[in-house]
Amino acid sequence: MRCMNTIMGADAKKADADPIIQDALRRELALFETRKRLVLSEIADMERKYAMTSSEFWNKFESGAMGDDQDYFVWWSLIRGLEAVRARKDF
Repeated sequence: MRCMNTIMGADAKKADADPIIQDALRRELALFETRKRLVLSEIADMERKYAMTSSEFWNKFESGAMGDDQDYFVWWSLIRGLEAVRARKDF
């Protein structure tokens, strides 16, 4: 009987934990979406400032054609950060 109570107790605890886990996952997804929106906004600012798409920038920067301006390193890191956020969310 003790084994049955232990199993039932574990099931009850799991059932109690499910909503908590779901809430935590919803909060985490909301944080990812917020981060993504912020990064996309910053990337859009760079695209407007330098009148090129991030893809064009990436190709030029990676080939060494853009120089060493700090903005370029920030833009590069924003693109990489966006990729990391997307990869983590899709995991």
